Amino acid sequence: MLSGNTSQLGKYLRTVDTEPLSDQKLARLGDMAVAIQDSISTSYLLDGRDSENPALRRTKARHAWYMGNMQEAIDLLATLVPPSNRQLRHYRSELEVFKGVLPEIGRREVPQSGEIAAPTTALHFLTNSLPHTGSGYAQRSHSIMTSLRDEKWHVEVLTRAGYPLSTGKFLAKAMDHIDGITYRRVLPRTYSSDTRSKIQQQADALVDAVVRLKPTVLHTTTDFTNAIAVMCVAESFGLPWVYEVRGQLADTWAATRPADAKSSQRYRLFKEREAFVASRATHVVTLGESMRSELIARGVEDDKISIAPNAIGDAYLDEPIERNEARSLLGLSKSHQYVGTVSSLVAYEGLDLLVRAVAELIPENRALRLLIVGSGVEANNLRELSIELGIDEFCIFPGRVPREDARTYHCALDIFVVPRRNLSVTQAVTPLKPVEALACEVPVIAADLPALRELVEQDVTGLLVKPDDVGQLAESIRTLLADPSKRASMGAAGRKAMLADRTWAANAQKLSATYKLIADKLQ
Repeated sequence: MLSGNTSQLGKYLRTVDTEPLSDQKLARLGDMAVAIQDSISTSYLLDGRDSENPALRRTKARHAWYMGNMQEAIDLLATLVPPSNRQLRHYRSELEVFKGVLPEIGRREVPQSGEIAAPTTALHFLTNSLPHTGSGYAQRSHSIMTSLRDEKWHVEVLTRAGYPLSTGKFLAKAMDHIDGITYRRVLPRTYSSDTRSKIQQQADALVDAVVRLKPTVLHTTTDFTNAIAVMCVAESFGLPWVYEVRGQLADTWAATRPADAKSSQRYRLFKEREAFVASRATHVVTLGESMRSELIARGVEDDKISIAPNAIGDAYLDEPIERNEARSLLGLSKSHQYVGTVSSLVAYEGLDLLVRAVAELIPENRALRLLIVGSGVEANNLRELSIELGIDEFCIFPGRVPREDARTYHCALDIFVVPRRNLSVTQAVTPLKPVEALACEVPVIAADLPALRELVEQDVTGLLVKPDDVGQLAESIRTLLADPSKRASMGAAGRKAMLADRTWAANAQKLSATYKLIADKLQ
């Protein structure tokens, strides 16, 4: 478990003879299975043991909670432990929020409507941010805000209560200034870690920020726990607010669980809460047409939804680094062919399919190399799979790299591959990294899913392959590797398309116009 080899741990757990184990030891093993998100192993360990042992009951509650059976988890704990128990308190608090409890906006000195709006001031509320988090979420947020700055908006940011202390950044400052954007942290003297209390602290901080800044508009991003704090504050002050839907997070949650998770209490309530806040928002921004269609299907008015796609900015607007130069900078051989990705290494990305496809090709192409850049829960499993298939010497796993190096890795590739699994979340959500790859003149092979069809034009900027089909994926890689002129024409077409339709400057112009429009409507 400590080495991150979760696939081997899962195999081991499913062979354990549970009969002679004490309840305490079984609970320890069950906690491991829950921690690595292995519901099959957890069920194998726990389902046959009926016990009132507190440790085992807590483990069963964790498994029920993981599967989305929120009330069942609470009931398992309620008969065993006093109400002050931390696990029970946290579960109850989160379920209250999922059922619709909202933060209270106290009776504060609220400015009159005519005093509210300072021209072109936007207050953003985010889950995380630079410089402490370098994720695609944080990069997108910063790109949007710096582009709004260029559109003459004054932008300030609040981040979630407790962040970044909650990520282990104990020496973090209460404020960061990056590229003219001020990031303020919500760090209460007494930090409440349960969901309901955190949202209340966030709402209180937002009230203080509105009184201080008198913003024109509030703007927040998924998930709904961000939105409900912003919604309550915006409505109390009579301000317009924007909800930016960056993913279908209920489906992201379900993607790591068995299919019956979609019938769970958590999934149902998650969907309901997301639809509720999107419907209440003054305006909704999302990433693409697939997500827009999903929002409309959930009851959001189509005329208040606009699209701000994942886009390119900064160095990606510059001419790409020449391929051999990029390889020299990274210490990669100029004589090899490189296929791979820059991505979060999670199960729904389907990168095991890519490893298997490359394993099919290596016997006929010993110059082929697989380059997978990024980190995540699947990292060690992918390495172990490459060893199992006998191709580990042909695979390169640099781990997470700085953003400036990520562009260099993009430019070093012959083909960028997005072999996503066919799931609700992958059907709707358009990822950022293939946008950056196309901007680097790298052709993309992607799973033929609605969200990815918005990025990859078949035979023009890349190839689309049947999801979960290793054979077709391998054949598509083989075809493109054998045709350098086709790769070059696809790369050029991809960059042209990204520069035309997907820049942060274009997004900011649309968002600026939206801010002004919804503010004028409330005057």
